[in-house]
Amino acid sequence: MYSFNERIRYSELGENGELSLLGLLNLFQDCSTFQSEDLGLGIEYLKGKKEAWWVNSWQIDIIKLPVLADNVEVGTFAYDFKSFYGYRNFYLKDAKGDFLVKADSIWFHYDLDNKRPTKPTVEALEKYLAGNEQRFDMTKIVRKFEIPTEYELGSEIIVSKNDLDTNHHMNNAIYVSKAKNIIKEDFKVKKISVQYKRAAVLDDVILPRITKGKDFYIVNLADTDGDTYAIVKFEY
Repeated sequence: MYSFNERIRYSELGENGELSLLGLLNLFQDCSTFQSEDLGLGIEYLKGKKEAWWVNSWQIDIIKLPVLADNVEVGTFAYDFKSFYGYRNFYLKDAKGDFLVKADSIWFHYDLDNKRPTKPTVEALEKYLAGNEQRFDMTKIVRKFEIPTEYELGSEIIVSKNDLDTNHHMNNAIYVSKAKNIIKEDFKVKKISVQYKRAAVLDDVILPRITKGKDFYIVNLADTDGDTYAIVKFEY
């Protein structure tokens, strides 16, 4: 288990005064990155081995989002590894220790030289699994989405330099933020499911395909040919 304490900043809020989805995902990403750095398995370690951890999917269950100046605890732990896949939970708790958000995620370990998934080292597995934590009791993660065939097109998105991370890809959190912002209706998100198909890079053009259901939206962030970068489902 790894955690750090945080006070919600004004810059992390959405227009409704709550922590934005971008702010939430950034906290989760920062938490897992801090853990890797503290274990000696961080960015420079991965660069030296020409490897990377890339996220495959998210399931996020939102109980309540914090507001300005709230004190929160952000935490994460890896609970399983299978071949080149890693499984990791995240959480956000309030000052009383009550859960605000629970998240599950699947990552894959990638060989940058050979451009294929590869198993992490035994050293890394032992460090990440040292706490013997068990997966949260929460919504089961979606491994594969049924991509809707009926949709409305949203406004074109062009990937900018501000969207990129150190892998020179659009940051994982940005996909979710752009998918939510493309929806005109205002609603309170209860659950988010995300599956990443391929990385968007600088100047890529994204044409969102928006499908509305009874109590959900699905946003297929696709290219101009209809091939998916990521698909995001918001339940409310």
